[in-house]
Amino acid sequence: MPAVSRKSGTDTVASPDGAGFCSGSPSTQSTDAGSDDVLANAIGVIRAGDPMITHLHAGPCDTPHAPTLSTFSPNVFANDRNLGRYGDGYNGH
Repeated sequence: MPAVSRKSGTDTVASPDGAGFCSGSPSTQSTDAGSDDVLANAIGVIRAGDPMITHLHAGPCDTPHAPTLSTFSPNVFANDRNLGRYGDGYNGH
């Protein structure tokens, strides 16, 4: 299994920032929310639906967004939600 993703900007997320007219240049963003009581090395883990940090689309639309974790482990859970792993995807990314 890939490494577990952790919250509070501890781990980074590849952010290609969409496709089409509002697409921007790929960037690296940070994780944001996660579990307060399921920890990996004393930092909360990321679960299905937890967002990355709010950031601007790098393209012409320049709108803030905070996509949520949309791919995750199918059989490992934290707080009854699927566990996020390093390299998993976020909605719209």
